[in-house]
Amino acid sequence: MPYKSHVAPVSWMSAEQAAAWHAVVAASIEHDLPGESAPTPEQVHARLTTAAPDGRRLFWLAAEDDGAVVGVAGLRLFTGQGRDHLAELELHVRPDRRRRGVGSHLLTTAIFAVQVERRRGLLTSAVADGPGDAFCAARGFLRRLTLSHVPLDVARADDSTVNRRLGFLPYRRTHEYRLDVTP
Repeated sequence: MPYKSHVAPVSWMSAEQAAAWHAVVAASIEHDLPGESAPTPEQVHARLTTAAPDGRRLFWLAAEDDGAVVGVAGLRLFTGQGRDHLAELELHVRPDRRRRGVGSHLLTTAIFAVQVERRRGLLTSAVADGPGDAFCAARGFLRRLTLSHVPLDVARADDSTVNRRLGFLPYRRTHEYRLDVTP
């Protein structure tokens, strides 16, 4: 029997839908970027429910017949001058549901929205040489930029070394704060 999933737009993101979105994103990141931290449920909820300052967003959920969410897609439609011809796609599919057409269905839906919105360009990001990279290449995306992310654990950073290299004066870390309120 062929695999079936249904893609539906989300006009108002409920807490349950945001939690399902987070579960898909977390599973996708854990699989594609072992050792990297996925965003927290609170971060995902905030991103999904807060207006974008530089555009507007569209969202879709792909679910199985029983309602289990297996894929998500978000489209940011830029509105700023000089960028209003662009859209940016975020697409994740649970690793155990990949290669069954879920990602292709979400991408087709997002491309239709891009066309309706009269955008000329669609941007996305994928881990180099990972499953998303192959997915994008097979669907006609062209690699334009390769980024290297080098995370810094700021809690463990040696401030004195950084300050010396950048020519900053030494400072003392403090956890004391003062708030002055004037009537």
